[in-house]
Amino acid sequence: MIRQIKEQFTEEILTEAIKRYDINNDTVRLLGGYESFVYEYQKNNAFFILKISHTIRRSRNNIRGEIEFLNFLSNEGLAVSNAVPSTRGNMVEEIAAENGSFLAISYEMSLGKEVSDEDWNESLYEKWGEFLGKIHHATKGYEWSNPAFKRQAWDQEVQLKAEKYLRPDDVMISILKERLTKLTSLPKSKDTYGLTHTDFHQSNFYLHNGDIYLFDFDDCGYTYFVNDIGITLYYALSYPFKEFDNKTEYYKLFFRHFMKGYLKENTIQEEEIVYLQDSIKLRHALLYLYFHQTNDVSNLDEESMNWLKELQRVAASDDPMLPIDFVQEFKSIYNSIH
Repeated sequence: MIRQIKEQFTEEILTEAIKRYDINNDTVRLLGGYESFVYEYQKNNAFFILKISHTIRRSRNNIRGEIEFLNFLSNEGLAVSNAVPSTRGNMVEEIAAENGSFLAISYEMSLGKEVSDEDWNESLYEKWGEFLGKIHHATKGYEWSNPAFKRQAWDQEVQLKAEKYLRPDDVMISILKERLTKLTSLPKSKDTYGLTHTDFHQSNFYLHNGDIYLFDFDDCGYTYFVNDIGITLYYALSYPFKEFDNKTEYYKLFFRHFMKGYLKENTIQEEEIVYLQDSIKLRHALLYLYFHQTNDVSNLDEESMNWLKELQRVAASDDPMLPIDFVQEFKSIYNSIH
């Protein structure tokens, strides 16, 4: 979590947020959170989420944009966690702090359960791709009710501001710029670029009766659809919930079924798939930036420093992170269903 946010958060802030949503304090349980404080609570025999963010990260209107997009996807028939109003009828509650304000939002608790190793199979891969394809298809017809609610573009996120968090001589500053320049060279159209989740990994959805129930739209923003796919692939292929003896075969199996599901709901061109490795590498580089954003790197132990150096080495390399030819695999998948 950004240190300036963590340092300002107090029990008084939490107490005020609980009061504004008329929550029984005895039911509140901290779940954690990387960029916001996230709690679970119970009310009227149902479970909800209370998230407390800060204006350092998101403005009030920015969060209104997230909620509006959630409502849109829900109306399109997608299973997402809708936001619920406070006792004052506000979708976002603002609580003044020493530097800026904390923003409290509450959501319905997603139905279902966390993904387990038993769920990690071809059926899940295909449903995962299908769900993402539905989002990409739906967002082509999405328009804001208020321009002030428009979400940020992916390349404007604070995590990508390398100069703000890295030493001036860090090689990752120029490497990140190169990767961003390459990805942004893709043409923008309603068929290649739009508002989407941008963090659709296995810890951001539950399974309910075998179907996906998606939550945590905090990072939703405008990006290329192929970049959104790359974000999902980065987590699903690099951190699966099950061990595989032959990782390359697993990568191919996952991609094959994931794209089979995706192509049921949305189209994508081979020219876009070319950028998947770049998108995956960019996501890895963001971990390097995020670590600097949230930690004092001048005071690391030897193990943490070695981990950070290895992270930089992989992120800076021009070699693909994953030994899979996505273009060749895509051609095979595409031809098999057409």
